[in-house]
Amino acid sequence: MLDALSEALAPQDALLTVMALVLLRCEADREAAEEWDDGAQAREAWRALRRGGRWREGGNGLAEALQQGLAHVLHRGLRSQEKNPRLRLDLPNLGGVRDHEAELLVGWVARAEDPKVLFDACLNQAQTLSKGGDYYTPQDVTHLFIALMEPAEGEAVYDPVCGSGGFLLRAREYVAAQGGLADEPALYGQLADEPALYGQDASRLALLTAVLNFAVHKADVFLAGPTSTLADDRFSDLTFDVVVANPPFNQSGWDEHGFLREGLFWPYGLPPAGNANFAWAQHVLRKMTPTGRGALLLPTGAASTTKGAESHIRAALVDDDVLSGVVELPAGLIPHVRNPVSLWLFSKTKKPNRTWGQNDRSGQFLVIDARDSAKNVKRGRRAVPEEERERIAATFAAWRGAPGHASYEDVPGWCRSLSRDEIAEAEYDVLPSHHVAPPLAESALPDAPERAADLTAELLGLFETSRRLEDELRDLLGEL
Repeated sequence: MLDALSEALAPQDALLTVMALVLLRCEADREAAEEWDDGAQAREAWRALRRGGRWREGGNGLAEALQQGLAHVLHRGLRSQEKNPRLRLDLPNLGGVRDHEAELLVGWVARAEDPKVLFDACLNQAQTLSKGGDYYTPQDVTHLFIALMEPAEGEAVYDPVCGSGGFLLRAREYVAAQGGLADEPALYGQLADEPALYGQDASRLALLTAVLNFAVHKADVFLAGPTSTLADDRFSDLTFDVVVANPPFNQSGWDEHGFLREGLFWPYGLPPAGNANFAWAQHVLRKMTPTGRGALLLPTGAASTTKGAESHIRAALVDDDVLSGVVELPAGLIPHVRNPVSLWLFSKTKKPNRTWGQNDRSGQFLVIDARDSAKNVKRGRRAVPEEERERIAATFAAWRGAPGHASYEDVPGWCRSLSRDEIAEAEYDVLPSHHVAPPLAESALPDAPERAADLTAELLGLFETSRRLEDELRDLLGEL
């Protein structure tokens, strides 16, 4: 269906248009179900598109209606401009869309059995169209992040590279699953005691997608951009209970003129101009409250690089005891990134408290080697299944002494708790596979003799089959 718009719109703008129409249909369905008498703007807008007539008196047909309808949907999705004063977006230009193309598109959305399923399919398609560092974090990684952070009702969650908003929506879902949200929606769709959600991104398309994503799920989120968070932090006056980020890896040119490095305070060392990995690490820490926690995805090389500035910053993070642990993940999890990745966990304090747990882990550090945790889902793409995500989260929770978890123990081949001195002796290399001992060799099973006998019998049978097939083949060749 998107091929019908290929001449009029870029692929990402075409997807955005479909998602906007899905939102308009969802809003119209909701208004119809609630039998609103006044202010049912979405329902009237949807009806105008469905009948292919004029948007209002004097209009020029369906294409113009679609142009006005998308603007209406996006502004409705923002809830109100005053709630997002830091957000500045330019809407896609639909002037090139012809009436018959618009009619096909609207009809397609109207016939969708479940519009939210169609919306999610568009998000997945947007993922495949993204290139380079512009991608949306896969759901399995998003779920792992939030399971490790355990956001609670009333907390503030922040994503400085929010993309389509997956981390923030998952945080909201997590709190709801813990029983932290009321059943009835309040003003602007916000639920009582839900986490306050904040996001910023440099991509206009990503932010427009996020606006629609939040609106479809009736989530109230404070968004900012489009501008780089490192260059222009639109929430510079705020800190947050939970900070999560999956930034572009090894980002070069982030401060080519030196203004940011000279103008900002870098307590753990000046990041190199040619690589923003540890600029993002320090931004995550800068945005955390005194009892806050954070999670950051980085290329695995960042955990063991010996490059001067990066190695120095990593050592400073360990010495200041703000790095809680590193989870080494397999390759193939992140689109357009072939190399393995590592999940870095930060905490401003490791002393017992409500959000940390009962164990005082000051001066200690956890490594988890989860390189074998993924399964293939399609060619070139792997995912961490739910049971493995639960195992990673449970290991970190047990190490912290979180209520309801068993006591922590090192597991060869999986996890190890290290002291700050042990990491220093390893020259501040924090890559888990360099510290976790291989699993113990399995001892012979009690039924090993029986198993050996079975295998021997099976092998002898294969020998007999081989001889029979050889004789048959010789007979056939002899007849030729």
